[in-house]
Amino acid sequence: MSDAYESDVLAEETHSGRAWSLLILPAMLGPAIALSLTRTATVVWPAIVACAVGLGTLAMTWSGFQYRFLRHGVEIRMLGFRLRSIPKQSIVSYSIEPWSFIRGYGIRGLGSTRAYVWCNKVVHIKTPNGEVFLGHSDPQRIVRDLNMVTGFLTHG
Repeated sequence: MSDAYESDVLAEETHSGRAWSLLILPAMLGPAIALSLTRTATVVWPAIVACAVGLGTLAMTWSGFQYRFLRHGVEIRMLGFRLRSIPKQSIVSYSIEPWSFIRGYGIRGLGSTRAYVWCNKVVHIKTPNGEVFLGHSDPQRIVRDLNMVTGFLTHG
């Protein structure tokens, strides 16, 4: 990373779903057992696909979402890939809100609404183009970091 980029980073936070990994690992046992018991094409290919999806999901939950708070906005990343950028000038408001289990976890949303959540607390960011929900075990830290980006003094 260049020094110029480093000076643009105000804060970085990670929001992982490592507890969810404990549910994914046992779910992968079924395909693994099927592979060990039989080698027919009707079992092998679906089991390989199920294991690949399970390993990908495990990697995503374990590494979590990385939030980078930059002088010019916020970046949301996962496994080194940028999922979304929110320019500083697009942030209208933000507040801490509860997130219910029924709304789901992981990457959620349709249209102009997106959520990056592994827990029951989020920071709801409103922009002119839609809404973004950032999950975190300590949402006050996200608000503090957003305050640094936007220059707003109080939110929460």
